[in-house]
Amino acid sequence: MTAYTVHAQKKIIEQTDTAHVALYNGFMIQADIASVSTSALSKGETYSYEAGIQVDLKQKYYPILELGLAGANKTTADNIGFVTNAPFGRIGIDFNILKKKKDSKPTTNLFLVGLRLGMSNFKYKITNATINNDYWGGTEIVDYSNIPATTKVWWEIIAGVRVEVIKNIYMGWTVRTKNLLTQDTEGEVAPWYIPGYGISASGNWGFNYTIGYHF
Repeated sequence: MTAYTVHAQKKIIEQTDTAHVALYNGFMIQADIASVSTSALSKGETYSYEAGIQVDLKQKYYPILELGLAGANKTTADNIGFVTNAPFGRIGIDFNILKKKKDSKPTTNLFLVGLRLGMSNFKYKITNATINNDYWGGTEIVDYSNIPATTKVWWEIIAGVRVEVIKNIYMGWTVRTKNLLTQDTEGEVAPWYIPGYGISASGNWGFNYTIGYHF
């Protein structure tokens, strides 16, 4: 048997195995435990709660929708206050890059990489802000309580693992890097915190630890 024949047979077997995997293999509903823990540790200065629904396609592609509620109620040492509270959402897809080894037992464990597009439309309030008057000199204390709602959009790259701990019950973690697509308008009073994104900056990091059920 030639090397070409062996390669061709191997290719046919791989294609057959792939063909046997159904397109749709159910969906998972999951909740993020890490956000609950970090919200408790922050003592209300920042908080975030989120959950998601993810579809299993070919046991390789995992479109996902994540929804949550987040906000902040922080007062600085200078008595400047910032308050916001709003829902947020992300949509994206994960890819399972864990390849099945030859002659190994089937596994439901996943090693995922993926992309997200996130958005939040929210109002915020700033109190006791100190404004310096460069022309007349001196300072002024100002409250910004009627700032129009703003929309922030960002993208994320994620990586993580998911393990089936009990039949149909999964736990896992992901890390994600976040990058804003929308920028503050010049002269705008920028928000300190963006729901779903975190403390306002050009780049940010996030961590999730989820528990979910596969239907």
